[in-house]
Amino acid sequence: MTTTTSTTARPLAALRDNRAAWAFGVLVVTWIAAILFAQGFDSVSSVRYLVQTASFLGLVAIGQTLVVMMSGIDLSVSGVVALSAVVCAQTAAGHGSAAGIVAALVLSALVGVVNAAGITWLRVPPMVMTLATGTIISGALLVYTNGAPKSARVGLLDSLANDRVVGVPLAFVLWLVVAAGAYWLLHRSRTGRYVFAVGTSEPASRASGVPLTATAFTVYAVCSLLAGVAGLVLLGFTGTSSLTMGNPYQLLSIASVVLGGTSILGGRGHLLGTIAGALLLTLITALLAAWNLSEGIRQVCQGLLIILLLLAYARERRN
Repeated sequence: MTTTTSTTARPLAALRDNRAAWAFGVLVVTWIAAILFAQGFDSVSSVRYLVQTASFLGLVAIGQTLVVMMSGIDLSVSGVVALSAVVCAQTAAGHGSAAGIVAALVLSALVGVVNAAGITWLRVPPMVMTLATGTIISGALLVYTNGAPKSARVGLLDSLANDRVVGVPLAFVLWLVVAAGAYWLLHRSRTGRYVFAVGTSEPASRASGVPLTATAFTVYAVCSLLAGVAGLVLLGFTGTSSLTMGNPYQLLSIASVVLGGTSILGGRGHLLGTIAGALLLTLITALLAAWNLSEGIRQVCQGLLIILLLLAYARERRN
């Protein structure tokens, strides 16, 4: 009897501890609630639009997941999203679309390199370093554009953001491809093993010979690069660049990671949960808009979300 009970309890315990599964469960329940209490959420076009817009957040959140799993954080992603879109639009206007895209991606990756340099060589805490970098980017863009960034229609980005493949938004396909690549990096490569090791215990990783500097440079560069990709896709989606277009993604990318079940302390998590977290937050945002709630109420909801995340962080830290 004891053996049978123990055998039955193992799958239940595994399901209880699978945070990614819980994130998808909450997503399904929220979607059902949206269909019951708001109009239009049961249509194919609504689903298509939601996964399309969730892709922008999802790209940023994947990079944020890599950083958080390494027990870090990147508060510069909002600045990188704006940097990528603005630089691409400004450069494309004078030198062509290809030059604009390349310049945006190179500068985005360079931001990650600067973040990693400050964190590993200068020993600046990740939160302080990335927040400072994001602030510098915002100021530099203001000077660069004189407060008036240009608009641009880049054919490749327009297609990437708005076209469909067999009815599926191409932006969503891009997100899934990037997620697959990130999954390989985390779970099939040596760098991924280093990421989990550093997130679990940095002193033990250093003693074991894990290349902390190289791992940090790789992870932060990939995070900034993905934020830059998100900025380019957003530029294709809207046709305009803005100095503040990346602001929502600073909080929401971290929230997607935590809601998806990745430990804010590092060393534990899964990219599938991040995908569910990004979809869930996009759905909640759309649901609040469908209820015609004011911007103030939406900000209150975001504030409550921050409090919940802090409570979860404090509880995990105590455990």
